[in-house]
Amino acid sequence: MRKVLAAAGSLMLVGLAAGCSSSATLVNQAVGSSSGAAHVGGTLDLKNQAGRDFHITLAKVADPAQAVNQNAPASGKRFIAAIFNVDNISSQALSIKGALDANIIGSDGNTYTPTHNALSECGSDTVKVQLAAGKSGASCVSFEIKTSVNVAKVQFYPAAGSASDYGEWLVP
Repeated sequence: MRKVLAAAGSLMLVGLAAGCSSSATLVNQAVGSSSGAAHVGGTLDLKNQAGRDFHITLAKVADPAQAVNQNAPASGKRFIAAIFNVDNISSQALSIKGALDANIIGSDGNTYTPTHNALSECGSDTVKVQLAAGKSGASCVSFEIKTSVNVAKVQFYPAAGSASDYGEWLVP
């Protein structure tokens, strides 16, 4: 009986993992653009997990960025801030959590996930933005990457990658 339960549990975990695998569609063409990949300043049209449309612009990549307190990056690393402007073009409320949704692809091919550092370049912008229908806001996400690595791309995966599409900007 234990073997049957163990096998059933394993099968269930495999099924869950398969269901969580991403088949998201890449969106890398700026709104209104007829060709070419989006760059810093480009606006992408994405959907969250619930299918709500929103426009998101990678407004700026501050590299390097400065901590607002006395924190310093680890030896051989630097802080980077990715600043996003978000426009809720849906008819319902929208929640964006940049600390879960954004990442950087380095020139070394590695993916860098957000850190939890307060950066001066972020000002009053937070990583989490809640927007009523038709409203706009900004999200600022901090990263810490090696000084020897350049930022090649910034990606945004709505709903921590659970949405049907994701955005990508080339840097610079």
